Amino acid sequence: MRKTTYLCLLFILILANPFITKAQFQINYGVEEEIEALKQSTLYVIIDQDDHQNNPEYAKILKENWTFSKVEVIESSEFPEYLKAGSYFLTLTTRYPQGFNLEKSPAALIHFYYSLWTPYKEYLAKIKKKNPKKIDFSELANTIATIDLEFDKSESFKAEDVMSGEFFGNGLPLYTGLGIFKNFIQAFQTKLETKVKNVYKFVELRNAEELKELKTNTLYVPSTFLTDNSGSSFLSYTKNKRPLLDSKEIFEDYKYKYQVVSLKELNEMILSDELIYYISKPDQVTVNITNSKTGELVYHSWVKENEKTSKKDLKELVKYFKEKK
Repeated sequence: MRKTTYLCLLFILILANPFITKAQFQINYGVEEEIEALKQSTLYVIIDQDDHQNNPEYAKILKENWTFSKVEVIESSEFPEYLKAGSYFLTLTTRYPQGFNLEKSPAALIHFYYSLWTPYKEYLAKIKKKNPKKIDFSELANTIATIDLEFDKSESFKAEDVMSGEFFGNGLPLYTGLGIFKNFIQAFQTKLETKVKNVYKFVELRNAEELKELKTNTLYVPSTFLTDNSGSSFLSYTKNKRPLLDSKEIFEDYKYKYQVVSLKELNEMILSDELIYYISKPDQVTVNITNSKTGELVYHSWVKENEKTSKKDLKELVKYFKEKK
């Protein structure tokens, strides 16, 4: 039986099953009408701008780069007055197994994601009438699409550490920061615009012209790409942080130029509006190459879930480059 609680505007969904398949951007089935309706509406995004020095910058990035619909940044204290039928929200949500102690560390069993949703009219009318202390988020939210966040499973943190402070996961996700957030928002809108379904095949997407450019440019590798995040969430936690993987081994068959950079350096390059290509593993099952100016995923390949990142993850890219000589 599912239990759900809505507490302090932190959207928390409790599941009996701790094993959750993740993909970076997902669109639910049967939501085409809601996506079209969003285009004519306003997206409300909760960012408490006094909670972190970067939060006003996240608000600015949203206003400059969200073009799918109108967008308005609101404070969490303002949320109740915007909770109306036909309103659309983007909120950070967490799911965890039933009975999980939120004070427990690490939060290896917790799944964090940004949820694009609109209220179910019937349940909204019910809570407006009864004004309950607790609200069942699974009953309230008609989830349209999601943006998943991936974490280093060897890190120790609590749910509250992610859902407070800096808007984009409080600096804890493997891929975080102002520049990466900008690219996430750009790519998410492309997924909404094209209504690309969650089709699971080995190589889903590749842009031939962009990859041709990549062959003569540098592929940037954020250091978090080298995180050893193998193993299932339930079994993988270790108190001792694992050393980074060896980039030379992973890129052994990649015969083109690449450079390992820190997450800070990568975010700075993205925000500089310089065109670069960078590789990422933003969830358990995919490897992406992103155009930093447009946020376009110029390459998207499915990999085996929960295996350690290795040169096998670049096998399809290397094969593609050999075929296009």
